[in-house]
Amino acid sequence: MLRLIRLSSSLPKVNIPKANKMPARPTIAEGDIKEKFIKGGSGKGGQKINKTNSKVQLTHIATGIVVTSQATRSREQNRKIAREILALKLQDLEDPANSRQRIVIERQKMVKARKNKRTKAKYETLEKNKQEKEDLLEGIDEIVFIDENSEPIQIDTKQSKQKLLKQL
Repeated sequence: MLRLIRLSSSLPKVNIPKANKMPARPTIAEGDIKEKFIKGGSGKGGQKINKTNSKVQLTHIATGIVVTSQATRSREQNRKIAREILALKLQDLEDPANSRQRIVIERQKMVKARKNKRTKAKYETLEKNKQEKEDLLEGIDEIVFIDENSEPIQIDTKQSKQKLLKQL
């Protein structure tokens, strides 16, 4: 199921699948990849990372795209991460309009725009309420409080308005 969404009035409508309708994760045939393990350079792991061949470098033979991964100290995890990155790059190269990365980025933009819209509406409402309170008190010339003995007490109007604004 696709929804038509317009991110702004100047952009055309874009078909964006719902969250659970993402395109399948791309896969790569093992014969299309040249894999190389090299010593890491910098990062977490201390001296150990300089001595072990845990950094993975994948080269896609057909396109010549090279991807390296040294995200973890584990060679197997780095292999997995590098394959995912390479698959996403190949998918983006083959079909940029329907690539998984583009859809994820558009979804993040939509979420951010929605949050900004809600925040803006919230502060506009607060400002509107504040202005209404000030307009309500604008017509008041003097404020008189009555004490326990039913005697009127005259108070400075400017200070009283500020106190009333805080209480409203």
